[in-house]
Amino acid sequence: MTSGQELATYASDRAPHPVSDGRTLAVFSTPAGGGHQLDLFDLRSGQKTGSIDLETSDQWKNACGLTLVAQKRREHSLIVSTSVVAQPAEGIHSARGTLSLRAHDAVTGSLVWKKDLETNSTQWSNSCEGATAAELDLSATSDGAYALLGPGLKTYLVHLADGTVRQVPDSTVVLDRWLGLPRGDSSRIGAVSVDIQAPATGKKLGSVDEPVTADNQELGNTAAHQGRLIALDSEDTQGENAVRGYSLPSGKPAWSLRHSATGHGDWVTMDLDSATGTAVVYDNGGGSLGALAAVDVISGKLRWKIDASDDFCGTADGRVYLRVNSQLSVLDAKTKKQVHFDAEDTECPDVFPGALVYTDEEKEDVIDTYQYRIAAP
Repeated sequence: MTSGQELATYASDRAPHPVSDGRTLAVFSTPAGGGHQLDLFDLRSGQKTGSIDLETSDQWKNACGLTLVAQKRREHSLIVSTSVVAQPAEGIHSARGTLSLRAHDAVTGSLVWKKDLETNSTQWSNSCEGATAAELDLSATSDGAYALLGPGLKTYLVHLADGTVRQVPDSTVVLDRWLGLPRGDSSRIGAVSVDIQAPATGKKLGSVDEPVTADNQELGNTAAHQGRLIALDSEDTQGENAVRGYSLPSGKPAWSLRHSATGHGDWVTMDLDSATGTAVVYDNGGGSLGALAAVDVISGKLRWKIDASDDFCGTADGRVYLRVNSQLSVLDAKTKKQVHFDAEDTECPDVFPGALVYTDEEKEDVIDTYQYRIAAP
């Protein structure tokens, strides 16, 4: 495939919520005859490999949260999804629902395993259609061994090999190949540190004195990759504002880099290409143009810095996507070399491993209609 090559276009009454592992792209779509389906693409060839009907198959009825997980012991990735089967109210008895978790082969679409997490629950009396994986706190460890699902009042840890489930504290987060359990302080609001645990046993392996929570991860203030925990708004040993890296799972300090070297950053994202191991630190400049810096995850070395850009779009596959002068610029994550640019005035795409998703148009009518274009990176 060539950069920018169009893979597909979509018109849908629900957000397509694409997920990708760099080999397969899965995206919700609305067929011409109505309903919803999940379309699968092979990102190496750019070809569509198949579709799964989400509304007529019992296996996928009312699918909502979705993630794609690559596993070392499986040739194909797993598509892990949650679904709800609702039972209407009957007189004085309230409506109830069953919340299920299912894993399918990402290439064949065949069911690998399924597990009912909650049955006859009033919490799930309505369909969860339209909810995203982020809204359901559906995340997987980097080795593909476990998934963490926090759909509501309870949080579950799922062994992805067979669907075995156990309940964990609802504040638990995924930290690379491990789990983190934030701890608070009675004199302060919110978490002030995190215990690092082995997913299989729950055994404590280390701790870090940083406020690592699901909210901080979503905002990009903390992230974990390649055996490092990155804390963006931290301090070095001299009390200066700094980005800090900690070794996982021990939690021992590995490096620090002052904000004066990077430009104050309030968004960290990780390059998922293990060959580059790059953290991209972005500063929105308080609403004005800000700094963009690339930091080596392992050593903490500043690889390069750009003083200003219009927007930071994202990073994947060893590339950094940003808008400069209203043009899309694609940089090599290690060297800052520009490998591609789009001369047309364009908005930021959503960046996924192996794919870019553009929102060309959104119409709000009686039913929302979304127009999407999926292209090669």
